[in-house]
Amino acid sequence: MKRPLSSSLVLLTVSVLATGCATTRQGAPLGDAAEESLSLADDSITGPTSTLSIAQTGMHGRYRRLPVSLEWDYQTMTGTVANQSTRLELAEGDDTRVWGTFAGLATDLTEDGTWLHGRVGPCAFVLKRDGDALSGSRSCGGSVEQDFSVAFPARLFERSLGERAALMTLALLNTRTPAGVPSAAVSSFQSDHRDLATVRSN
Repeated sequence: MKRPLSSSLVLLTVSVLATGCATTRQGAPLGDAAEESLSLADDSITGPTSTLSIAQTGMHGRYRRLPVSLEWDYQTMTGTVANQSTRLELAEGDDTRVWGTFAGLATDLTEDGTWLHGRVGPCAFVLKRDGDALSGSRSCGGSVEQDFSVAFPARLFERSLGERAALMTLALLNTRTPAGVPSAAVSSFQSDHRDLATVRSN
């Protein structure tokens, strides 16, 4: 028995709409794909070697195979990233300021909706909103890049202060630093852990 044409059209329309909805739920890029291609969804971050879950008051999982355990409220963020201590003070008014340590790296960032400037570890940033990216200059040691860009979707600024602070800092960490400059990326801790494991096994 042939299915009525109208029924077939309805099924086709539903299928197309479902496909479109699935597409809109796909994650957005975060950071620099040259370091690790991270995809950010509403409550998770995934990548080739990363799986992080995001809740209202924390983030847990692994970034580049290294453990991440963060908790936050409206004033502070505490925890560990790659087994390195994290404690950030959070403040929000005309702009948003984050300062302290993240993954053991000295961190001081200010963001006002258009500009993001400050420092994470050995690198200083002066970045301006450019669609779903932050673009501008990065200075690491004596090396200055004037065409630096990092993916950070504009809609993330609608999230809670603690979540924004975690995502903003992680995005800046997930970048490749210039040759010859100590890496600000959490991946730099991997060699430290491998060396430590070797020492313990001997």
